[in-house]
Amino acid sequence: MFARIPVLLLGIPAAYGLLVAAGDTIRLIFLALICILGQFELGRMLERNETRKPWPEWAAAVIMLTAAHLYGERGLLLASGLAAVFLMAATVLRGLQGDGCRRFCHGLFSLLYLPFCLSFFLMLAKTHGGLTLFVLVAAIWALDIGAYAFGMSIRGPRLAPKISPNKTISGAVGGALSCMAFIMTAGHLKYLTLPMPNLVALAISVAVLGQLADLFESILKRESEVKDSGALLGAHGGILDRIDSILFLGPVCYTLFTL
Repeated sequence: MFARIPVLLLGIPAAYGLLVAAGDTIRLIFLALICILGQFELGRMLERNETRKPWPEWAAAVIMLTAAHLYGERGLLLASGLAAVFLMAATVLRGLQGDGCRRFCHGLFSLLYLPFCLSFFLMLAKTHGGLTLFVLVAAIWALDIGAYAFGMSIRGPRLAPKISPNKTISGAVGGALSCMAFIMTAGHLKYLTLPMPNLVALAISVAVLGQLADLFESILKRESEVKDSGALLGAHGGILDRIDSILFLGPVCYTLFTL
């Protein structure tokens, strides 16, 4: 726990600066960098530590994020379709080597998991401001802190022992309550501008889906036989270990803010 404190002390103001204060272009560059690093870690897990650099996926990811940033939903839809075509062409040009279908499927998953989901946060920040995105990220921090505090103090039955042995039901409930309280407070203070039904739906979605997404990444790690997605952040693990809870929330949050 103490090994994580320096990263937290540096990471919170850095996240605020990059997501809120620095503006749209820096936010795009930051999320593109996060996406590329995450894709590299994901590729190593899926390919069982093979050191291949996923150049086609990286190029497609940057195009998808940029298209969403410049042209919104229409740009993301067109770029996602073209990205699939691009990966198909790269597979054909690579030739018959016995793993073309597997790599193509892994590449499509990589694009759906990272740039596609992150693009919704870019579009959300463009229309509702970077502070909205930062508050959503902070809600995940509240979820993690609440889960850790309740889980360590109450303990009790495990939530999913085969997937993530350290998670408990008490931690899941405590994390959900902490997250929902944070979001409702943020809405009351006008940091999140949503009608009350949407705000309640957002609080429940982040509290539940955030934990399911975390367990999803745990499945990827268990099946890949690795403890962390990477070692870039030291005791915090890799990039995917830090952003896994928020990735699948992108389309859901964007929907609730645009309904």
